[in-house]
Amino acid sequence: METTINQMIEHFVPEDSEYREVAHHKQVRLQASTSLQTTNDVEFTRHEVQAILQTFDPHKAPGEYALSSEILMHVFRTFPTVFTQIYKEC
Repeated sequence: METTINQMIEHFVPEDSEYREVAHHKQVRLQASTSLQTTNDVEFTRHEVQAILQTFDPHKAPGEYALSSEILMHVFRTFPTVFTQIYKEC
């Protein structure tokens, strides 16, 4: 059983290695690591985030991780700054 699980993990969640990338992946990695130089980029407010979360169907999970809006709203109420905080590299 452990062998099967390990093989599934290796297949579905491959190691993120820069050495085995194709050209497209190298370009995506470069774009993702380059900061955007926008002058009018404004943070979302708590009210904007909450308004969007409230439009989601609480019984459907839009992504592959099964995070429903009910779960997201609970996290939002518990940790409101997680959704709107800007993370800066030190």
